[in-house]
Amino acid sequence: MGRSQIELVMSRADLQGIPRKRGAHTTRHETPKPGDLVKREFARAHPNQLWVTDVTEHRTREGTIYCALVLHILQ
Repeated sequence: MGRSQIELVMSRADLQGIPRKRGAHTTRHETPKPGDLVKREFARAHPNQLWVTDVTEHRTREGTIYCALVLHILQ
C-alpha cells in the first residue's frame, strides 16, 4: 500500500498518526543476530521439521503492542 492510499484510508476512518517529537530518533543496539539456520531452504520432507517466526513492536498512544507471526512450513 502506498503512502497516499494509507492517508486516504486513515482520513476516512478519522484516524491520525502519532507525530514524532522533535529531535527524537531511533537508536540501533548492537545486539548480536543469529545466523540463517535454515540457509533459506524452507522445504522439508516431514511435518514439524521447520517453524519460522517474526515479532514486530508497534508503539501506540496506549502503549506498546507486539505482533507475532508463527508459520509451520509443511513443504
